[in-house]
Amino acid sequence: MMIHPQTQTDPKSVLLVGPAESLTSAGSPLTSETVHVVRLDAVLKAIAALRREHFDRVVVSLSALESRIKPALSGLRQADPAARIILLAEMADEPLIVDLMQQSRPSRRLFDDYLIAPVGLEQVLRSTPAVGRPQPAALAEADKDRRIAELERLVIQDDLTGLKNRRYLRQFLPQVLDLAAAHQLRVTLMLFDIDDFKHYNDAYGHTVGDNVLRQAGRMIQRCCRSHDVVARLGGDEFAVVFWDLPEEKNDLSEHLSRRNRRSAGVDHPREPIFMAERFCKELTEASFDFIGPKGKGALTISGGLATFPADAQTPQDLFEKADKAMLEAKRSGKNRLYLVGRPV
Repeated sequence: MMIHPQTQTDPKSVLLVGPAESLTSAGSPLTSETVHVVRLDAVLKAIAALRREHFDRVVVSLSALESRIKPALSGLRQADPAARIILLAEMADEPLIVDLMQQSRPSRRLFDDYLIAPVGLEQVLRSTPAVGRPQPAALAEADKDRRIAELERLVIQDDLTGLKNRRYLRQFLPQVLDLAAAHQLRVTLMLFDIDDFKHYNDAYGHTVGDNVLRQAGRMIQRCCRSHDVVARLGGDEFAVVFWDLPEEKNDLSEHLSRRNRRSAGVDHPREPIFMAERFCKELTEASFDFIGPKGKGALTISGGLATFPADAQTPQDLFEKADKAMLEAKRSGKNRLYLVGRPV
């Protein structure tokens, strides 16, 4: 086996591994006139290529690994230990990838980083830290990369609460529904807003109103599981995507290969309802010192929940059903949760 020396310069070669449709950026291929880019559709071809030629980056689509995650990544690593291996996945795969990274020792990691599709070639090239003593030019480039990364973060993050934003939710929801359909799992979307929120802005000022939004966001996150997605849609309206991970979530191979693990019944799952009710209870019992003496028990929400596939089959329909349920909750007197067509 040939051991390639670690490059000390900026990356000039990238090997892309996977189906063509998974290795695109906004519908355009990952190509460059200045960077040597090679695309292969199978891991075995990539291993053979790495034994012949060194690539600074090896970007592997998760879909190309099928059920042989660890053997495939191990083969790529052994073929060229100096190459930086980057997994390319969808948003719904991220908790599983993070688990896999945390299980591995830093000295024996099967991959070095991951990116969430779609990506551009510039993101791929920025995914490696500088090697050796940083030079002034390298420091300037690193500072530029940090600024770009911050801008990319702001595109999908709400700047007031730090939660995900509407743009992220629009990208995430179709992906997680596809995953749920493949594994026969359920996804529940909850939409809610804070009852009479305008009162807090009018009575206490916008600074207090902003604090209310921040604390509500933190509280709903504490009531959810780590992989559930909480987003602020705008104003005082929030969304939560409760979704089931496949069993044995630490095993990416199981996640990708087994399609009929759990049956999604027509009933609403109890876990999202329990978490939503717990949030409502904690919110009404919380002490909001920044509001004043009447802060305790002053906040309530009206929320609506809809579940895939029981209530809706598409992201738009799921959103519309949850929104309709939220309106029913508000019309029924506020301070309550509604499932599609009925109260909780």
